[in-house]
Amino acid sequence: MWLALAVAVSYANVLTGSFQFDDYNVIVNEGQVHSWASWYAALGNGIRPLLKLSYTANWTMGLGVLGFHLTNLLIHLANAYLVYRLSQLFVQQQSRSAALHHAPLLAALLFAVHPIHTEAVSYISGRSASLMTLFYLAALLSYVVGRTRHEPLYTYVVTPLFFALALAVKETAVTLPLALLLWEVSCGGRWRFAFKPQWTSWLLLFIAAVFFLSSDHYLSQMERSAQLNGLQGNLATQLTGFIYLLQQFVLPLWQNIDPDLPLLHELSEATFPLTITIALLGLMIAFLRRRPWISFALGWMLLHLIPLYILLPRIDIANERQLYLAAWPLLLALAIELTLFLDGKRWRLVAAGLLIACIALTVSRNQVYQSEVTLWEDTVAKSPNKARAHNNLGYAYLLAQRKEEARRELTVALQLDPQLYQARYNLRRLDEELTSSP
Repeated sequence: MWLALAVAVSYANVLTGSFQFDDYNVIVNEGQVHSWASWYAALGNGIRPLLKLSYTANWTMGLGVLGFHLTNLLIHLANAYLVYRLSQLFVQQQSRSAALHHAPLLAALLFAVHPIHTEAVSYISGRSASLMTLFYLAALLSYVVGRTRHEPLYTYVVTPLFFALALAVKETAVTLPLALLLWEVSCGGRWRFAFKPQWTSWLLLFIAAVFFLSSDHYLSQMERSAQLNGLQGNLATQLTGFIYLLQQFVLPLWQNIDPDLPLLHELSEATFPLTITIALLGLMIAFLRRRPWISFALGWMLLHLIPLYILLPRIDIANERQLYLAAWPLLLALAIELTLFLDGKRWRLVAAGLLIACIALTVSRNQVYQSEVTLWEDTVAKSPNKARAHNNLGYAYLLAQRKEEARRELTVALQLDPQLYQARYNLRRLDEELTSSP
């Protein structure tokens, strides 16, 4: 009940929002998701079939953009509940579990209302992160339940089934077997003995790797990704993106759907991010026995934000939706520490203050998603030197028939990047509209 109320209060104002940016490429203008027959026909010729199935279900319902938003909110609510259940199970395996019974609900409530999750919830295309997280956390919950209750069906069958569903939404779910190992170690187990109950998940990982490496669609994407930078440059760039996302999580006052982050080519260009990352690794090891929830939080975050993107870098160096799966153990660690250090009255005051602040920031951030104009005006204000942001704002102005403002933004985009062909095309389109108008 509390989780549903938190999601409703935080996200009610996003229901009137419109399609944005990539929504047009993957939903509005993508015929594959406009009927069940089209989805089925394209099943062997694309990627992320389960994600597209969810888009097809929404499109065929006939509720328009409202149906997409409602589905995103239901997915988010389900994820908040999974965070609650996983937090309960994690706390139960700690030596001071009796003193921590309030921590799981606080962690789940913070997950439900934290503004860093708006990109995965309010932005319809952010569903790729939230829906994958739904099956990923369900797989982890199934594994933990199977291990604690000694029920092989959950451990050996249900867990890999949810793992397969997560992979069918987004391929970054390949980290799940490592996440299972991390859970075991953080709950007092030994990784050497954890492989036996996990063998079906590791087998599925092997099968998935063979499938990805034999798929022309995935191979072409991986090849394009590998050409973006060298290994050393990837490491430097992703460490910088990692620190940026961590800052956004801790102090989400300058959220940005298209941050202007540098593409680095030498590890020496990322000395500070590298130092911070090494320090976090040290803390993870140091706290493993004394405060395993901190080790679990740091290990989980590092696992989901760095290794994959070093080998296969993203064109967009960092997006807030990357934190949707990565950050929930940080909220659990925060909830546990507050529970240990504060008495009942002070705990309630601090918890209420955090929740109210997060809700206010989330409601405010959702206002930005009301239209493409408001979204890209906000982005340009925060990334004034990024050509793509100016081009997207110019295009939004063009669609809104604000032609002089469109010309201004498209001109700025070309000044920042003369090779940006999208801005040149949009400017030509604007000139043609002005010429043909009476």
